[in-house]
Amino acid sequence: MSNLVEPRKMDARVDDIPRMLRHIHESVHDHLGTETIPTHLPLRKNAKGDAQQPYDVAADAVILRVLETHFSSGILWSEESGEVRFGDGRPLYRFVVDPVDGSDNWGRGLPLSAVSVAVLPADSPITPANVCWAMVGDLRERLPLTASRGNGGYHGSQRLYTSGVQTLSTAFLSCELNHFDPPPSVGRLLQRARGVRAYGCASQAMTMVATGALDVHVDLRGRLTPENFLAAALILEESGGCVVTTDGQPLHRVDSLISKTNLIAAATAELAQEIVGALVE
Repeated sequence: MSNLVEPRKMDARVDDIPRMLRHIHESVHDHLGTETIPTHLPLRKNAKGDAQQPYDVAADAVILRVLETHFSSGILWSEESGEVRFGDGRPLYRFVVDPVDGSDNWGRGLPLSAVSVAVLPADSPITPANVCWAMVGDLRERLPLTASRGNGGYHGSQRLYTSGVQTLSTAFLSCELNHFDPPPSVGRLLQRARGVRAYGCASQAMTMVATGALDVHVDLRGRLTPENFLAAALILEESGGCVVTTDGQPLHRVDSLISKTNLIAAATAELAQEIVGALVE
């Protein structure tokens, strides 16, 4: 009998993490686009208490399999499965995942849905400032948006930059309106913008600000949870934008998958501050 021992799987090197993120996007994109997803399974509740859809569950399983092939251990924080520790030993990283952000859009054949992954040190406080790598991948495309802290945001090899717009009167603004009865202050805000859109996918709306297609995205419903915004926040900040609370401060620490927040994701700090002021007028 051989006394050879199978070598222990090593964690992905730091410079392999962007490739791993692209692998996640490609795997989810291909699985949802080509595989038959069971639709007869009974609906269950996800970590936030919302009804799961079959494609959410399928994408979640794909992501966990990819992570397990790259890392000997880790912590998955997923909207669908909650907190899952995988592998052996002390995990180096936490992966905050939304398998299908904009799942209602995907289910109805509408544009704008994405797989979103933020990578943080496993033992760090969960804040946007501690996200080291991020990926938001449109489920209708094969090339995701990515960022690593201090190295910029990218679409493939193309560097991302925001529009640089500084004033609300010249800004195209996205506002999430689902399950929301806007107060008069929000109505006045929308009236002052050059253009208003609503997309139903936070990660896509925020990264459209990173690409310059939009100038600002606001979500003021008190419903936004971390898997929706952590990855997109890093991509936006690395592209020259900023993400703040409605009082103009950095986003707060996240304590769980059900921690909820409001945010302003803007092309420039000047535009963000004008919106903060407009909301209190």
